Amino acid sequence: MSMKTISSPFHPVLLLASLMLFTGCTRFEPARVRREQTASFISNLNAKAEAYVNQPLTLTDCIQIAMTNNYDVRRADLDQELARIGRNVAFTAFLPNVAASAGYNAYSKDPRLTSKEFGTAAIDIGMPIFMPSAWFLYASAQHGYAAAGMAAHYTRQNIVLQTTLNYYNVAVQQETIWALESQLEAARETAHRVEGLATEGFITQWEKDQALYQVEAREVELTHARRQLRILRSELLQGLGLSPFTHVELADATDETKRPGGTIEDLVLKALEIHPQLSIADRQVVMKEHAVRQAFCSFIPTVSLFANHEWTGNDLAAHSANWVAGFSGVWTLFDGLANVARYRAAKVERREARLDRENTFLSVIVGVISAEAALNNAIESARLYQRSYDVAAAKYADYDAKAKEGVIPLSDALDARADMDLAQVVLVKSRYQAKIATANLELAMGITLLPEAVAPSAEEPVSEE
Repeated sequence: MSMKTISSPFHPVLLLASLMLFTGCTRFEPARVRREQTASFISNLNAKAEAYVNQPLTLTDCIQIAMTNNYDVRRADLDQELARIGRNVAFTAFLPNVAASAGYNAYSKDPRLTSKEFGTAAIDIGMPIFMPSAWFLYASAQHGYAAAGMAAHYTRQNIVLQTTLNYYNVAVQQETIWALESQLEAARETAHRVEGLATEGFITQWEKDQALYQVEAREVELTHARRQLRILRSELLQGLGLSPFTHVELADATDETKRPGGTIEDLVLKALEIHPQLSIADRQVVMKEHAVRQAFCSFIPTVSLFANHEWTGNDLAAHSANWVAGFSGVWTLFDGLANVARYRAAKVERREARLDRENTFLSVIVGVISAEAALNNAIESARLYQRSYDVAAAKYADYDAKAKEGVIPLSDALDARADMDLAQVVLVKSRYQAKIATANLELAMGITLLPEAVAPSAEEPVSEE
């Protein structure tokens, strides 16, 4: 730090220029920035679409894309990276602290005389020797990093389920559209035949209108189904981190799925053994245990080693260099009982973490029971809907033949046709429900498989001591 007076008239100008240089003088233009960001974002999405969507996608393809491109997955990876950095920061408590300083001084009592100039330098080194709280802080950071890794794994499992759900929703909607297109074509043929019969006076006008109504109804249903397909495709593409306007086609989605075997008790026990949420809850309890120990360290003295070396070029100083080294200890005897309150709060937070773990324990059990029941319902419903469609199709074939012979009114055959079309749509929508329910059960048990490229290593057991 200089003590010499500077009387130059350019000093304020230099100071102002330096301020403008460090603080920045560019002007923020929201409209321009938004245009540039939008253009960059769209260009990035188009590049991803060209890289990923170059052929019909299977479910495995979609899951692979989501594992690297989904925004929730990428955010979970960033959270894990932050936890790793936090662990490394906590480890620095065991390392020595080294600080260096230097200065230059110039002064003159009389400007006509020669000014006096000298420099100074100092190095300070500190090293904790006995500081138990640092150990518990680092141990807690280690468990925090492990918990972040498990959270990232569980996030990926959730994305696998969400991608599976979106994929099958699109597949169901596509098949629904195909069924409605077939129904519309059949309805038009029926309406054309009925219109000829009405012209010849064999049927009434309202029966003709009923046939035309079925054509209009199928047209509206088909239009709605196509709009819904656009929405479902957009949701699938969003989960893949791609533009909703990307043209995507799905490969055959009739792959076989195998449900987890065993009784409901076996499924629950398997879930309690490996479920990521329970592993995260275990880590949280251990972290609170270390927080209690860390709070207790407020009652224990800490000891550190320090060393200081100072040097000066001042001729007036008694010594040009000085060394100081020794030990320092700190023991808080009384701080208004704040350390006692913090210790009690840490114990309460530990009880809260254990309570949360118990709640997670029960939630996992209920989740498995619910998912297993939903899977059984889906399998039984699909079988029932197939039976309903078979009956409706047989009824329509019989009524259509009898209507052509004039045995029954044409309206009965049209009603039977409407019932068969409805049963067909319901059957198509139930086709993939068992697959979706199986994926839900796997996530509820925590056994959702990830692609090998992102599958984590086995988790080590956690002790609370």
